[in-house]
Amino acid sequence: MFRVRFIRLTAMLALSGTSLAQTTLHPGIVATATDGQRTVKFALPTPNFTFLASESIHPTLKPEFRVEWNGVLKLARSGRYTLHADAKVFVDGKELRGKPTQLEAGERALKIEFTRKPGATARVQLQWECEHFAREPVPHTAFANREVGWLASVDAQLTAKGVSPAPLQEFHRLTRQLKCGECHELYGPAKRELEGAEAPPSLTDSGNKLRASWLTQVLVSNKRVRPWMKLVPEHGGEAARSLVNLFAQHAGAELGEGTTVPQPSPVQVAEGVKLLGKGEGGLACINCHDFAGHRSAGDLRGPDMTEMHARIRTDWLLRWLREPSRLQPGTAMPAFFSDMPAAQAHAKMTALVNALAAGKSLPLPEGLLDGPQDFRLVVRDEPVVFRTFIADSSTRSIAVGLPGGVNYVFDAEQCRVRFAWSGEFLDVAPVWTGRGGGPAKALGKRFFTAPIGNPLRIGNPDAEPQLKFLGYRLVNKFPEFSFEVNGVLVRQRVRKATAEDSLDWEFEVAQTGDAVWYLAPKGISTTLAGDIGVLADGRLRLAPGTRSFIATVSAK
Repeated sequence: MFRVRFIRLTAMLALSGTSLAQTTLHPGIVATATDGQRTVKFALPTPNFTFLASESIHPTLKPEFRVEWNGVLKLARSGRYTLHADAKVFVDGKELRGKPTQLEAGERALKIEFTRKPGATARVQLQWECEHFAREPVPHTAFANREVGWLASVDAQLTAKGVSPAPLQEFHRLTRQLKCGECHELYGPAKRELEGAEAPPSLTDSGNKLRASWLTQVLVSNKRVRPWMKLVPEHGGEAARSLVNLFAQHAGAELGEGTTVPQPSPVQVAEGVKLLGKGEGGLACINCHDFAGHRSAGDLRGPDMTEMHARIRTDWLLRWLREPSRLQPGTAMPAFFSDMPAAQAHAKMTALVNALAAGKSLPLPEGLLDGPQDFRLVVRDEPVVFRTFIADSSTRSIAVGLPGGVNYVFDAEQCRVRFAWSGEFLDVAPVWTGRGGGPAKALGKRFFTAPIGNPLRIGNPDAEPQLKFLGYRLVNKFPEFSFEVNGVLVRQRVRKATAEDSLDWEFEVAQTGDAVWYLAPKGISTTLAGDIGVLADGRLRLAPGTRSFIATVSAK
């Protein structure tokens, strides 16, 4: 169908004496693709894609395909450009991939050739760089063609009878089905006109910008990054789950979380937090951005900075900090670093990115509460997890603040809760000020201190167990600790119990042929949930077949 349509267009232009060079430019780029049995011609906004082994560039083609993209590359400025892609790239008939080449401003003929290797994943993302800007994906606005607009072409692609999964077309089908373009920019303006803080973010570059874990929270669990917005529809739940990968696939981005940074050191956190605040040398980011649930200090409201690292891929964030108006023309985000010497700008941007990686463990920047910098970690509606050194526990301690004002320290060296307290969470000034490395201070009133020894025993209850800490993960935002007791896997979760100054310890013990014992902490009130046995002299041998139980510990 596309071939016939394009032939007619060319013939009509020839009969009318109109040159192809004089025809109207349409958005998008045109692909001619074949799997050796069938050839199709179609247009899409960009030539980018990321495919798994079974997926194809068009629903009617097998995964083993060849594709040739043709169109126009629009250059706003002359310069020495370098183009990058895992494909052959031709500009004005010359192959330029990886070769710095002087190109003049205007409309340059573009051709990209790619052959899919059988059984392999495939990824193409055209990137460019020159003396005017750092390396980046070529934006969709730089692609055009003289044959057909991509929107009209997609209409036909969505009705094609498929033989292969086709992520590019599925992305457009699902975003239309869920009406994403009603409120969000998506390769063009949104249908609704929303302004200022009520305008939702553009989705056009979300595949390069957002981590898969964050997209899952937003699309499936309806996580809100802008809680002040009035128009907050349900995003689709499970129906939208497949969009998580499709956002990256249609952008030609790496699947998953993208680039990250290691857990920052206390010195790195302190350096970055200083930039976030309004003190000397600070950039006053808190004037426009929320922080740890605190509203921004100024009139504008931007997303919470303690969620930045969880949301945004590190490479995209660095490009945003370097030149925000290049990614979002008209943005209120200042270009702090554009006039700085390159080395100085890089150092400051790196400091910001490193600090933001601390997430909800970031201390409050100076000026947020109209006072000196506050190093208290504040717990609101989600747990806060902070690995630190703290008095009365080992150097491998994990402090956890729970919503509702109950907190505890889990000792990874001894695989047990060491103590718990009610009230405020932590003062981390000793960790992040001065020379750093001091012990964090628990705030509030302690109601539980564990006696010596792990409460779980496998086999002999009188023998000290062999312990091995395996790590922790977040389950519904609460930490779940994994460790071995005499080689048997144990998982433990800790939650605030119903009674005041009390905790629920939830244990799961892997299958074992040995007896499983629970030794209740002495001097502490302990209640066991369910019909799992009876404490006798502070000991409980779990009933046969019992592999999970809850012990509630509280102050007497």
